Amino acid sequence: MAIKVNTGWQKKVWRVPRLDNLELLHLKTHSYEYPPHMHEEYSIVLILNGSETTTCRMGSHTAFAGDLLLINADELHSSKSVTVEYRVMKLKAKTIAESLSWIWSHRLERRYFPELIIKDRILFQTLLRLHLKLEQQDTALAQESDFASAITLLLTRTAGRHLALPRAGKESHHVERIRDYLKANYAGNVSLADLTSITNLSPFYLLRVFRNRIGCPPHEYQTQLRIANARKLLREGKSVSRVALETGFFDQSHFSRSFKRIVGVPPGYYSSQSKIVQDGNTNIW
Repeated sequence: MAIKVNTGWQKKVWRVPRLDNLELLHLKTHSYEYPPHMHEEYSIVLILNGSETTTCRMGSHTAFAGDLLLINADELHSSKSVTVEYRVMKLKAKTIAESLSWIWSHRLERRYFPELIIKDRILFQTLLRLHLKLEQQDTALAQESDFASAITLLLTRTAGRHLALPRAGKESHHVERIRDYLKANYAGNVSLADLTSITNLSPFYLLRVFRNRIGCPPHEYQTQLRIANARKLLREGKSVSRVALETGFFDQSHFSRSFKRIVGVPPGYYSSQSKIVQDGNTNIW
C-alpha cells in the first residue's frame, strides 16, 4: 500500500499484552495521504491537532481537534491529513463482541459504529486519559479496570445510545469478597480476571457495583491498601526502597508518586518525620 508522506513524520506504536495485545499508536505529521485500505480491527482515533479527512460510506468526512473518528473493522476507507496529531486504539472484533455480551448480552453486528465522527468531550477525554495511561507501566488491575470502564463508556455513548445499561445493585456480598481478596493480596499483581473468578460477575458489572458501593474502582482501593501498609512499614524504620518492593510497586519512583498523591508528602519525608515523632512518643498522619 503506497503512502504519500510530506514531512515531519513521527510515529510510535506499542502493544499492551495483558489487554489481548491491544495495539496503540501516536502519530504527528504535517500532511499525508493513505489510499483506500481497511483494517481487521476497529480503529478508535482521537484527533489532538489538525484535521483528518476520511473518505468512506459514500462521502468525505472531516474530523478536527477534539473529535473522535470511529472506523469499523473491514471498512474500506482512505485518509488525508493536514498538520495532524492523533492517537489510535485498535480494538479487535472479539474485544468488541465480548464487551457487548458483558454489558447487554447483545450480539455483534458487522458494522457496529453507525457514526464515523463523534463530538463528545467527556468520551474524548476518557479515552485520551486511557491512551496516556497505557503508555506507562501500571498494575494489571489498574490497566484492565481503566480499559473496561472506558470501553463501556465508548459503547454506551456511541453505538449503544439506544440501549440502557442494567442497573447495578448493591451486591454487598460480592463487594465484601473483593475487598477481602484485595486486603489479602494487596501487594500482588491482581488482575480483573482474578476478581471476576471469585464473584462470577462480568468485568463491567463488577466495576460498577464496586464503585457504587465503595466510591472508587478496585485498583484504587488496592493502591490505598498498599499505601496504608507502606506507612506502617515506614514507621517501623524500613527503607523507602524496601517498602516500595514489599508493598507491590514497580519501582521506587512509582511508589513515591502514589504515596505523595495520597499522603501529601514524599515517603522519605514521612519516614524522617516518623522517626522524630516516635522519639517524642506521638504519632503523625
